[in-house]
Amino acid sequence: MKLRKKIIIFISLVATLGISATYLLLHVILLNRFEKLDEAQLQRNLNKAVASYHRELQGMTTGLLNYTVRDETYRFMESAAAPGSARSGSTEPAFIRSSLDPATYPMDHFDMIALLDLNGQPRYGGSYDLPSAKVTPLTQEQLTLIKLINNRLPVPTTAEESTSGFVNLDEGPMLITLTPILNSSTDKPVIGTALAGRMLHHEVTQIWEDSLSSMDMSRISSPLLEGSGGKQIWTSPPSGGEMSIHTVLNDLFDDPGMILSLKEPRQLYNSGLKSLATFRLFYFISMLLLLTASLLFVNRFILGRMSSLVRNIRAIGSSKDLSIRIPSSGQDEFSEVEVEFNRMIDSLEQTHDELRQQSMLDPLTRLPNRSLFFDKLNEAIAAVKGSDRMIVLVFIDLDHFKTVNDTLGHDFGDAILKETAFRLTQVVGTHDVVSRLGGDEFTILLYEVPGADSIAQQLSRIQEALSMPHHIKGHLLYNTASIGISIYPQNGEDADYLVKQADLAMFHVKETGRNNIFQYSEDLEAGIRRKKVLAQQLLSAAAGNEFELHYQPILGAGPLHVSKVEALLRWNSPSYGNISPAEFIPLAESSGSIVGIGSWVLRQVCSDMREFRSRGLELTAAVNISALQLMQPGLLELLLDLLQEYDLPASSLELEITESVLVSGDNIFLSLQHLRARGFRISLDDFGTGFSSLSYLRRFPVDVIKIDRSFVSEMLQDAQGDVLVKAIIELSHNLGLRVVSEGIEHKEQFDRLRALGSDELQGYYISRPLQARALYSFLEQEHYYTGHK
Repeated sequence: MKLRKKIIIFISLVATLGISATYLLLHVILLNRFEKLDEAQLQRNLNKAVASYHRELQGMTTGLLNYTVRDETYRFMESAAAPGSARSGSTEPAFIRSSLDPATYPMDHFDMIALLDLNGQPRYGGSYDLPSAKVTPLTQEQLTLIKLINNRLPVPTTAEESTSGFVNLDEGPMLITLTPILNSSTDKPVIGTALAGRMLHHEVTQIWEDSLSSMDMSRISSPLLEGSGGKQIWTSPPSGGEMSIHTVLNDLFDDPGMILSLKEPRQLYNSGLKSLATFRLFYFISMLLLLTASLLFVNRFILGRMSSLVRNIRAIGSSKDLSIRIPSSGQDEFSEVEVEFNRMIDSLEQTHDELRQQSMLDPLTRLPNRSLFFDKLNEAIAAVKGSDRMIVLVFIDLDHFKTVNDTLGHDFGDAILKETAFRLTQVVGTHDVVSRLGGDEFTILLYEVPGADSIAQQLSRIQEALSMPHHIKGHLLYNTASIGISIYPQNGEDADYLVKQADLAMFHVKETGRNNIFQYSEDLEAGIRRKKVLAQQLLSAAAGNEFELHYQPILGAGPLHVSKVEALLRWNSPSYGNISPAEFIPLAESSGSIVGIGSWVLRQVCSDMREFRSRGLELTAAVNISALQLMQPGLLELLLDLLQEYDLPASSLELEITESVLVSGDNIFLSLQHLRARGFRISLDDFGTGFSSLSYLRRFPVDVIKIDRSFVSEMLQDAQGDVLVKAIIELSHNLGLRVVSEGIEHKEQFDRLRALGSDELQGYYISRPLQARALYSFLEQEHYYTGHK
């Protein structure tokens, strides 16, 4: 990307970031402040609206007092309470006609008036009908309201005990005020209660008059309370440029009954938005002018000088003449660049040859590097081509070198590499080439080797030199090497191919124990290729339905009843056919594919156990579990899920581990504990052939010991074989463990193991591993259950 474009992008980016930062800053500081001010004003208006509501109630109380603290009202209530004073027909008492005539209701904005005696019974009640301008008797709902008031509110006994509020009627909310009925001098006791009501929907505009905001009073409902969060006062998210606030009002009986909502425009916030729009336009124009001015300046005083400098440098590069110099002009930084560039050209000729030599040597050991080594190898091949002379290529890899770096540090590792390079150069001929390919890998090119004996002697000297201890900083370090060799023209005539073959031979040494020498052969390459192909195919073998489970019956030694089988995995490779488990299981463990394969085995075993149980066969399956599976954190969950999916008890699975698993660490111990706690039985396979000790049997959660077939095979050949097997059985029983003897191939072994007390018996003498469908016919042979075996 051109510098001019970078500058344009940079200035544009700075301007954009400036606009964005300013815009966000104004939003955070200014608009948020405006929003807070709008919310505060809305809160104040809500307080005013609530106060106006209470003033409206107070006004109703004051209006009603004009009728209740009067002698005429008092006398009416006295006469109404006297015996035989009830009205008849439509005749109204004079008091009603004069004081509570139809004009009274609209004058005081009352929709209902009632005079109640001390028992709460209405001695007068009227409901004003606005369209007809007539007073009608109280409705049934109003009479019910009067009864409710009489039941829930105490009868006032003094003039100060007026009560007001609202009630929710079917028609809508109604403002209610209650005042005691007294004579004008208030020297007589309260004789009753006056009640007046006003429908709220007629009075909202009277309660709140504001040109910028509107008020709404509505009955409480779930949708209205959704945004309250349990608060008495809450606001709703702004919508359409307006904001709203709500509060809950308690009714006449002090119960939540109505929501008062106030809505008004966001004046300050909207004004701030308009101001920001104006500011953005001004800022954008300013940044555009600044960008134009900056580009003009950069183009004139920076890019122009830079273009001149580039032209001069190109002229030197195209001519390949290092004697040309750039003429210096001016006193700015570009002039300094011109001076320094000329100085750099001066030093190029001097260092050119040194750099060429250094590029062909390893910087640490000063041996030829990979590039120079291949040049030497190709030269050697060309020199001996067509003759009967041989070239020996030795590929060396130091054993456990990474451990030195990890434990002692790279200083020790570098010292070993330099010492190794020195020793190799001392034991080879003057024409031989020692090189370092990289890391801890070295190669030696042996010229003019007369025969196999000479090769063996030379390799012996090399191996002896590498095995000598290293004295480094007071430490005595021993080191060995894995060595592979290939020979020209016996193993090939191409340099890359010879190196690859020697590398394969060295890799074979690494796999078979290290510290050895091996020569490449076609069989070796075929074996390694086979391992690579099998390891790759194992990754998809389960998905390709290449695996199959066989089950080998295990007899109980007492009733000779088959209650358990061992699940054994078989694999039919698409390239090599049937592969022995002894070959593909180690490959699966080393490549890590054993985890996925193990999961497939567990699922297939559970499926087969479920099928067996559906046919009435209550069998337990012994399944081999590798150390990698035990170290996986999800093994227990997988097993529990499979048991639940196939409706199996934990006793239907017996998990087999080898002795080598026991020495794998505390994580394995904890995993076995968790499995055993969930009801899974743990079986120790191949007992006596691994690395475990008797302390592991006492410490680890094991239920079953499987005596290895090697002990069973020696029982009849060596008298001490019986003693050893008997000791294992007795020891296991003393520890509370069951014993399975595997590898039984003869009747004498079978009978002897039963006599020694083995709990279960397994081997070819009983049955070879069978496919699941063949297991049924085997189990139908009744002589396996009658004790004749």
